[in-house]
Amino acid sequence: FLKLYEYLLNEEGGNSKSKQLPIEIYLEEAEKSKIKLNFTKAKIKKVVKHLTSKITPTIKDEMWEEAAEELLVYELFELANSKQPEPLPPWLEKCFLKIPKIFIADPFDFSNFELINSPNHKEIYENHIFYQKLAFALKRVSIRIVSDILKDLDLSSITLTNLDLVLGFEKDYKSNPIPVTVSRLTNANIAVPTFAGFGSAITAQIRKDLWYEDSNGLACFKYQAKGNPQNYIEHYISNSGDIEILPLEQAEQIIDKFGFNTVKLHLIFAAHTMDQPIPWWGKFSLKASDVIKYLGWDKRTDLPVHQKLNEIAKAAYVLDCLLVKSVWVEGRNKKGGINASTPTGRMWNVVVDPRGELNIKGKIEKPEEVYITVQPGFIFHSFLNKAGSKLREALYQFGYLAQDILKIDPYHDELALRLAIHLTMESRVHTSGTYRVETLLKHLLPHTKMDKARNDSRRGYDLKQRWDNALKLLINLRWQVQFDESYPKWLQPGSKLGKPSNVRKMKIIEWLLQAKITIQPPEPIPELISAKVKPKLSSSKKKKKIKTVTGITSDQIRKGRTAKGWSQRKLAGRLGVSNALVGYWEKGKRTPSDEMEKKLRALLEIED
Repeated sequence: FLKLYEYLLNEEGGNSKSKQLPIEIYLEEAEKSKIKLNFTKAKIKKVVKHLTSKITPTIKDEMWEEAAEELLVYELFELANSKQPEPLPPWLEKCFLKIPKIFIADPFDFSNFELINSPNHKEIYENHIFYQKLAFALKRVSIRIVSDILKDLDLSSITLTNLDLVLGFEKDYKSNPIPVTVSRLTNANIAVPTFAGFGSAITAQIRKDLWYEDSNGLACFKYQAKGNPQNYIEHYISNSGDIEILPLEQAEQIIDKFGFNTVKLHLIFAAHTMDQPIPWWGKFSLKASDVIKYLGWDKRTDLPVHQKLNEIAKAAYVLDCLLVKSVWVEGRNKKGGINASTPTGRMWNVVVDPRGELNIKGKIEKPEEVYITVQPGFIFHSFLNKAGSKLREALYQFGYLAQDILKIDPYHDELALRLAIHLTMESRVHTSGTYRVETLLKHLLPHTKMDKARNDSRRGYDLKQRWDNALKLLINLRWQVQFDESYPKWLQPGSKLGKPSNVRKMKIIEWLLQAKITIQPPEPIPELISAKVKPKLSSSKKKKKIKTVTGITSDQIRKGRTAKGWSQRKLAGRLGVSNALVGYWEKGKRTPSDEMEKKLRALLEIED
């Protein structure tokens, strides 16, 4: 490593006398390399100590055992074939069996080998040929060990900067500036976007069965708009940091990594986006240790902290691979053609910055912290053109997420988590909260599972049990659940009543699927949502409401809100903006748009 380091230094300074990389320095004779080390003995000793601490944990115990066995067998063979065979001295056998511990001290320095420091070292020195053979055997074993170490290192393309870190020199990650992170989400209910492109991205992550290969061989997920079938959203997969769309065969490796961890992180990104002064424009940084607290993993003892951080980092990498394409038809032009907007780009631009100690392979296996810098995809800026005007409005369509959802364990309560996320995305448009059970389950589960539940009584029983447990958990989390008359008491969760004999002879699973239920998020979310939904006015009433307003002041906004007894968050909820933006208005750092000024005057009863 040191010879390679010096070679790269010379290359960088244009002083290299040899064009052959000395990678085989420990595998070949030293004479083949003409590079002379200029390091001091003290520095070499320090580097060797650093490498030893890095290398030895990466070598498996089996390897040490094989090396010790090889040396022992080699020496037994030599003694057995000598002219005067002698039994192996007990101290020598013990020493051989301790070779794993000896090499851990310094695998490359044979001068410290315990044989020489043993009480009977004179015997070995007196038998010079024997000692030479032993040294040769040790060197063979050493070459095997070093070969295994180098196997995973691409030394032919390693940079001087990376080698700095491998050798433990002073230039390390601590000199990099630490990103400024945003404060944690402290409210029990947080605003998250609910427009189609955001919701479809969630479905794409938890319904991996709906991905398919399109006509070009690309991995594709498609969401069709309910109101207008001409409008739709598609999701594709690219490599992290790359825009090239991947074919299904390659994309499946990333799609397989989608799941509830990525969905929860997707929601956390969105919540922070909505909390920015101008949502969808700025970037922000998060600490993975904060994300761990959002998810409730800080109370888990089955995983070490570094493994939790790595899981968050992995989910962030995967989200950086998710693309979104929106096809929005505006109408027909004068020539009869169709005007549309079809922007394509990343859902999120993500930079993952783990901090910790590098191992010999140049990786941070056990990070002490992971910083995640996030910027909403530039695709959302395309929504500001004419054809995307409706989509621009959609960016500010949001509902509220109960933070408790993020702590639901998908391993034990997967259906409850699926249900809570789906209802959160639907709550802004489906304000009644009333559904047929079959409609909900079709959104949550693959159709094959639904079919099996209908055709197999055991599968049907299992599905009802999972559904009942999901409802019980949501009720414990203060969700409001009401059962329709089509949902009889004997069918409800926890009921000990049996199916009445006088009811129609229909399977219990069919009774469940046809039943209706009303599920509302916990208070005060329904109130916040209803405040955002305004009754539609007739065109004549609209005209009467329109009037020119100008020049609302920060003081007027603050006094008007205080007079109503509202918090900044409540006012923000009624306006459909972030509470941070309301704060900026009241401090005079931002000026409301004309449209927003009209809403403010109407809500706060501020005269011209």
